[in-house]
Amino acid sequence: MFLKVVTHADGDTATETACQSQALRLLRTAVRRNYRVEATRSGGAIVERNVYDGRSVVPRTHTVTLEPVTPVGTITSTVRGHLADITATAYRIEVSGRPFQSRVGRISTRQGIPPATAARLVTRGLVVLGEPYDAVLIGYHPEVRRPVRVSLAACLAVLAQDHRTHTIAPAGYVHPADTGLVTAGVQTPGGGLVYSRTSAAGCSCGAWSATGDGRDDARRLARKHRQQQTGEFIRTLA
Repeated sequence: MFLKVVTHADGDTATETACQSQALRLLRTAVRRNYRVEATRSGGAIVERNVYDGRSVVPRTHTVTLEPVTPVGTITSTVRGHLADITATAYRIEVSGRPFQSRVGRISTRQGIPPATAARLVTRGLVVLGEPYDAVLIGYHPEVRRPVRVSLAACLAVLAQDHRTHTIAPAGYVHPADTGLVTAGVQTPGGGLVYSRTSAAGCSCGAWSATGDGRDDARRLARKHRQQQTGEFIRTLA
């Protein structure tokens, strides 16, 4: 479940709740319409689009913010491993045959997730449970299982964690490469200095970096990268 806050271009706000399917449908529509979508480390997303009212060439911003009602908390490497296992194929045991009562509450994956850990994943909203169904264990022991899948909130939180961006402050006054030549910088204190406003930006994914004309421009490029990665990810969701 998500808390959905809509901030209209005129500043009015509206708040409502959205289930996972509604939130996913909203994000898919936003990406299809080329709105700006960015995942957040809390497991939510921010959707922005420009609105032109005809009275100004400067657009206003319409914003929709999604935040999980249950905070996902810190996604550790151990939790990420569990989520990766669940993404493959998983189910949770609800009721098992008498000789296998220790399996009840356990999420069955390649590695196996103990009942206590499985319960925490469900409580934190990191995984969602499907409808129960009857199954047979080892040919003749009946048990009741529920399909398990990683929640949208967990997917968004992991995505945002994988794309943490940073920017570097401009170098300021520096000696240019042509120090021996007359430049505009000779008028600055100390002479021979020029001001460099370029700011570098990078991402924890290690696959992206850029240089902006000033730190604000570097932040804009970093945010654009996060939005592009979020859009590409949403397109892959079934």
